[in-house]
Amino acid sequence: MSERLRVAVVGAGQMGARHAETYERLPQAELVALADPDEAAARAVIGRRPIGWDADWRRTLERVEVDAVVVSAPSGMHCEIGLAALEAGKHVLVEKPIATTLPDALRMASAARSAQRKLMVGHVERFNPAVAKVRELVAEGRLGHIYRAHSERVGPLPLRIKDSGVAIDLATHDVDIMQHVLERDITRVYAEGTSFAHPSHEDILTCLLRFGDEGPYGLLDVNWLTPEKRRQLTLIGEGGLLRAHYITQDVQLMESANAITGWKELALARGDAEGAAVRFALPKVEPLKAEASAFVTCVLDDLPEPVSAYDGARALAAALAIRESVAGRRPVELLGMPAAPAQVS
Repeated sequence: MSERLRVAVVGAGQMGARHAETYERLPQAELVALADPDEAAARAVIGRRPIGWDADWRRTLERVEVDAVVVSAPSGMHCEIGLAALEAGKHVLVEKPIATTLPDALRMASAARSAQRKLMVGHVERFNPAVAKVRELVAEGRLGHIYRAHSERVGPLPLRIKDSGVAIDLATHDVDIMQHVLERDITRVYAEGTSFAHPSHEDILTCLLRFGDEGPYGLLDVNWLTPEKRRQLTLIGEGGLLRAHYITQDVQLMESANAITGWKELALARGDAEGAAVRFALPKVEPLKAEASAFVTCVLDDLPEPVSAYDGARALAAALAIRESVAGRRPVELLGMPAAPAQVS
């Protein structure tokens, strides 16, 4: 392999266009091909750049100059394209969800292990500095015992989403992040949802979640009906309240009034009901660029994937359980996930 990772993007939709533009800006990567059956859409992404176009993604996989493939096709095609790319000896970054069924997700993980190729899932919020800071603070014990996690991801209906509802398109982000920052698996979900504006899939749902045998509890609020776009995570624990704003990449900590501040004068001034408020100054980053850079680095330096196929399967399993709960109007227990596949070495 050359010193630069030669990348092909499959899918020239909104995310495919963003991936293409992002890899063009990475000094350690080279965008060499784009596949999409819509030539006009593909040419609009390619512009005047010397990038090959294929109407059929299978032709892209035959290109010897391609080292890695970014799969940003519709979700229902993720497994087929991902498996074919791995069989062709390519490393793969697949947009979330990793697949549309759990067996397909686990097949992809197994195929990557057998082919000794990297398979990373594009859970882009993992690369938001606000998420990284929350995970760090939780690991440090700043909240102590955590009681509840509340995730909110709402906004207007995107016209580009035709093949899935909010459980798969939105909730996969949040179940992944909550499991990631809490370092606990979701064990039970109970969700209510319906469709008001989307022609074929649910566009609003609210879900109660349980992490582990003894909590914490979770609340998930996702919809495509809110005119204002909001993305945030709030954790409540014995040490106070921790909130991450994904869009502004801000993190705030409101300590419990019982928390030890180390400053007696502050404790006297704030009264019985108030806690110290801390706002963390974080460097702003472009999460998709950070994700792409991490993928390129893990391939070139032969490092573990920052977001593994197993991580993607865990998030998919939770999202599918949420969808099942909505359909059945009942709680759904999540069975234990298989052991994570060994990392490629």
